Amino acid sequence: MKKVVSLAAMLGLILSSSAVFAVDTCVKCHKSMDKVAEYIKKSGAKSADELVDFLRNKSAKKALHKSVKDEDIKKAFAEVKK
Repeated sequence: MKKVVSLAAMLGLILSSSAVFAVDTCVKCHKSMDKVAEYIKKSGAKSADELVDFLRNKSAKKALHKSVKDEDIKKAFAEVKK
């Protein structure tokens, strides 16, 4: 039973840290999640895929966002929409 509980705890830690990593990727440049949320709102994106499209093809900093993984952008969108 102890092994099951510890495995569940480790799985939860791994899953939560992957979401935090995506957020950290954005916060590295944007300084806070509040700024990220503000920029997402300004983009007008209604879904994570729309945000990826906007950042890669239409934003003023599209060249910089090409190096960010789709997964990280989508996780940041999900985190902001919570």
